[in-house]
Amino acid sequence: MALTIFIIYFGFLLIVGPIAAKKMKKKDSSDYILAGRSVPTWLVTGGIIATLINSATLLGYGGSGYSLGISAYFASLGFVAILMWMGYTFIPRLRKTNIVTLPELFSKMFGWKHKVVAVILVMCRDMGVTAGASVGMAVVLSSVFDLSFDIALIITLFITLFFTVTGGMWAVMFTDTIQAAFLVIGSTIMIPLAIMYIGGWDTLLNLIPETHTDMWNAGGIQTFGWIISGALTCVAYQTLIQRGLSANSDKTAKNSFLYAGSIAVVWYMVPFLIGILALVIFPDITPDDAFLRLSTLFGSVGSILFAVIVVSSCISTLSSTILTTASNISNDIYKQWIKPDADEKSVVLVSRISVVAVAIIGSLIARSLPFILELLLTGGRIMAASLAPVLIALVFWARARRAYHSTIWAMVAGALATVTAIIIGSQAGAEEGSVVFVWAVDPILLGLPITLLILIIGTFVETKGKEIMLPDEQEDIVNK
Repeated sequence: MALTIFIIYFGFLLIVGPIAAKKMKKKDSSDYILAGRSVPTWLVTGGIIATLINSATLLGYGGSGYSLGISAYFASLGFVAILMWMGYTFIPRLRKTNIVTLPELFSKMFGWKHKVVAVILVMCRDMGVTAGASVGMAVVLSSVFDLSFDIALIITLFITLFFTVTGGMWAVMFTDTIQAAFLVIGSTIMIPLAIMYIGGWDTLLNLIPETHTDMWNAGGIQTFGWIISGALTCVAYQTLIQRGLSANSDKTAKNSFLYAGSIAVVWYMVPFLIGILALVIFPDITPDDAFLRLSTLFGSVGSILFAVIVVSSCISTLSSTILTTASNISNDIYKQWIKPDADEKSVVLVSRISVVAVAIIGSLIARSLPFILELLLTGGRIMAASLAPVLIALVFWARARRAYHSTIWAMVAGALATVTAIIIGSQAGAEEGSVVFVWAVDPILLGLPITLLILIIGTFVETKGKEIMLPDEQEDIVNK
């Protein structure tokens, strides 16, 4: 029965790729990566929601809810709360620049050196997400079918790669939207079913440990670090930004982020509640097993359906991030440096090859560091502490657009400081089955101040009393 359900589900995904490919009328790189910038509201909204709900939000946040309780919600609050602001003020400004990737914006404003740094930092986040989603899906398949982790990982890659390589952004958007509805409804249903199993709401409240109802259980410093990291990660999350860039109009982009943000703020409580419910019913399991063990309460059919929900969340995110990272390779590396005169057909081909390469590399990372949620947060911290503040400054602070040296050194110094803090920092949660670390001082709280100091002070010093002339193309970007 499990095999039949998964074959039907995977079969659907394998069919979507070739069908979605027919939507690519121009057959160029913009068509492949941004769906020709012609995606309607309902698909953009679905794509955003599906990007937000992945293996980390179900297995990862469920596991952190199991180990930390409701205080773990702060790990997602900054991320989802800023979505609506992005739709109204941030995405419309980026759309006017007509960029495909974030590093392309840095290149147009400052040149290739900024672009190199931006590519590295953007890929830190996306490779972490790719690895985390790969872990989540492999865990589920190996659990349901009693497979080895490596075999499950190979199956994961094949299914995701097929429809992503063939259909590009159109395939990703269609499958994401369908999976988003499935994910939100299916996962939410688990909560009332589990409460009924326990014996009602009052019984549940009596059984929850006091630590897990304490909003500050993770500590004030870690809570603050999570909120800051989440907000800045979201602002510079290229996968989400490309959702907005693919919209058919500014109004579509605004409405899509508003709708998705409204849903996400409420729904993101679900995985943490699932983790708490799993703790009450299964107090002796490992945190990363919370979601799947809770699903076993609802019979064989129910557990299989909930397993499909997790796999669905992983595929939707995995397909998005590998496509995003592939766009950095094809547009920002291949087209910029390797073959500047490349035609669109060859760029699309390189994009498809890159999709495969990125998926394989992400799986290797997942194999070496199988902490589902921490994989996402680690890459996010590096990007949030370095690239995100500079990106915000470029969009909203005219003076920063003329600070060539300060902007690049702010990104480099902030990233290096964050990486150093991650390596030498003191954290808990590295035991088997853990999904996230609780840091004595979150690494972003060490890297971000360095970035801001260099960016703000350096910009004032660098531009004081100077009228810096810019190339025509850069002046157009600055003015927009």
